[in-house]
Amino acid sequence: MNKTIKKWRSPSLGKDMSLAIYGESGTPILSFPTRGKGCEQWEEQSMTQAISKQLENGYNQLFCIDSVDDESFLNTDIDPAKRITRHIQYESFIIDEVVPYIKSNNHIDYLIVTGVDLGGYHAVNLALKYPKQFGKAIGISGVYDVKHFLDEFYNEDIYYNNPADYLPNLNKQSLLSEIRKIDFRLVSFANDQRRDQAEQMSNILRMKFIEHELDIWDIDESEEWELWKQMLKTHII
Repeated sequence: MNKTIKKWRSPSLGKDMSLAIYGESGTPILSFPTRGKGCEQWEEQSMTQAISKQLENGYNQLFCIDSVDDESFLNTDIDPAKRITRHIQYESFIIDEVVPYIKSNNHIDYLIVTGVDLGGYHAVNLALKYPKQFGKAIGISGVYDVKHFLDEFYNEDIYYNNPADYLPNLNKQSLLSEIRKIDFRLVSFANDQRRDQAEQMSNILRMKFIEHELDIWDIDESEEWELWKQMLKTHII
């Protein structure tokens, strides 16, 4: 399949970032890697191969972005306030730089966002906060309560970036109306250590009358990537 790498100096992050692009046309997909990994992780783990027919035949175009989780949530060398600040800078990078780039190069006005593990957090959190930018959000084995990455520190920035906290209290009807237009998919499996996160987020979505699909596969799996490939294919096609 066609592959290109786009690199640029991010004003939001103050560093060079990369975007791996697979396919030439079709409904765009923005994907996030697992914790702290790079834009080619999905290719290395054969996630791109799982949806190769979609990419090769012009049904979808995949945009895989670098993570900075190792500079934010996973960076125990800095205090938690700086970790969440770095995450906010990453969010600005996605919304102010990556999404406009995708929309200027792919004119299909329906953007799917997805990710695995912390990537699932990024996907669902962004869709909840910026619903006008996305049509579908797929969290695969996602983490939706990130407080345990922040050493029990808590402030307003954490609150507004932790869906398990801010979503139950969200009452702005205009924003909820936009959120309810999104096709949310929360995907997990029987012995997934993050299964409770999907179930908790499903309960919150239900409480806010946000339609979604909670898809718990009745499988005990030790090779997560093999299962994640099947899950991606199921929820993209």
